[in-house]
This record gives sequence, structure tokens and C-alpha cells, in this order.
Amino acid sequence: MLGYILGAILIVGGALLAWLVPRRIKNRTLEIKFMKTTPIPELKGILSDNAAAGLEGYRHYVELKGNAGSDNPVKTPYSEKEVAYYEAKLLQVYEQKQTYRDSNGVTHQRMVRSESLLSDQNSSEIITVTNPPSKDKVYVDPTQSGLRLDTIKTLDRFEPVGNMKKYNFFSGFNYGSMGARTLGFRMIENTIPIGRMLYMLGEAWIEGNKIVFGRPRDEKKVSMISLRSEADIIKGNKTNSILALVFGILIAIAGILVMIFVR
Repeated sequence: MLGYILGAILIVGGALLAWLVPRRIKNRTLEIKFMKTTPIPELKGILSDNAAAGLEGYRHYVELKGNAGSDNPVKTPYSEKEVAYYEAKLLQVYEQKQTYRDSNGVTHQRMVRSESLLSDQNSSEIITVTNPPSKDKVYVDPTQSGLRLDTIKTLDRFEPVGNMKKYNFFSGFNYGSMGARTLGFRMIENTIPIGRMLYMLGEAWIEGNKIVFGRPRDEKKVSMISLRSEADIIKGNKTNSILALVFGILIAIAGILVMIFVR
């Protein structure tokens, strides 16, 4: 009886994964394909015309492509590079003693390397997007709720404990004793570099004299800010759709096997 229940759950779950997920990805891909890129000066004209017509607060669903920047570029905490946006993590790397039993039931001890997150910070400075040579800018608040920001990893470095004194940020940093021995610290930075081309899909509106960009109010609409090109995003969606289909079929097959062999 248990086999039939577990098998039925796996079959239903696999069927939903193989059907619903590819369908949703296909709909997102179609929306991206058929959206026309709007130059920022043209977007400014659209929003200004609607404001002049009395449509205060009008939000325009738009596809934009432009260069990332910032009126006040931020410095990453570890590499100290100027970027438009960063996400930075600091992890304490340590050894701890682990007790285990082998196949003969004999107890052994071994040292295992582990990591613990000490700090996780994101920059909050406004990101700007431009279409040179035009000086018009679109402003993006990276702290707005639900905004998807695509970044690239620009630093992943391990430093032994003795080397940390060369970093100014670490002079006043306190960390606890973890495990048997702290080996060092791992620094990770994911960023949006200044000047990198962004692909953006979302809503734009006017606040004061600025064009602001954010996620759509309608959660069903596609929304993203990505460092990948439109072609790469579509290619990635196709791959994810195929993977979802394959995994869904495999899960459904596993369900059938469970129903047959588990009693």
C-alpha cells in the first residue's frame, strides 16, 4: 500500500514538473522574444507625454538595454574596486573534529574543514543605466523589494589567519572560536561592474525629474536585471525547460518503479 502512495506522489510530481515548469519558462521566453527594446531617450518621451496628459504615476512596462553605472560608485569591501553594485560575504574557515564509524563498526576521528558565514552585505547606492552618447539616465534602487539583480563573481579568495592583518576592514572585526582551529577566511564578491551592459525588463515611471525602474506591480509579468545578453537568457531558458522535462519524466518513471517493487 505504501508503495502505491509513494509511487502516485512521485508520478503526479513528475508530471507537474514535466508539464508546468517548461510551460511557464516558454511563456517567459516568448515575452522576452516579442518585447521591443526601448532606447532611454524614447522612454523619457513616453513617460513625459503621459505625465503631460495628466496620467500621474503612469508606469510603462519596458525592455531596456544600457550601461551600468552610479552617480556615487561604491567600493567593494575586500578588493576595493569601484562598482555599480556589490554583494559581499565573509566566511570563517575552520577545522572541527568529527567522530564516525567505519563499515566494521570501529570508531574513528577525523578533522573536517567547514565554513561559517560571518558577514553578508549588499550595497544600497542607486544604480544608473545609460545609452551613450545620450545623457539621460534610468535610476534603479537595488534595495527595492522583490527586485532580481543578476551579478557576476569577481572575487573568491581564501586568506590564512596571518594574512588578514593586511586588510584594513579586518582590524576591528571580531570573530568567535569555531571548531578546533581557525584556518583563515574566505572573501566572496559578486558585482555589477561599471560600464557593463545590462538587460532589463520591468516597469519605468517618473519620480520628480528622474526615470525610475523597478519590478512590475503585476507579479505575472517577467521582471529582471541581468548581465547576460537577451540571446543568452533565451538559450538558458531553453536549457532549463529541457532539464525540467527530463527530470519530470525520470521522477514519474521512479514513481512507477516504486509502485511495482515496493510493497
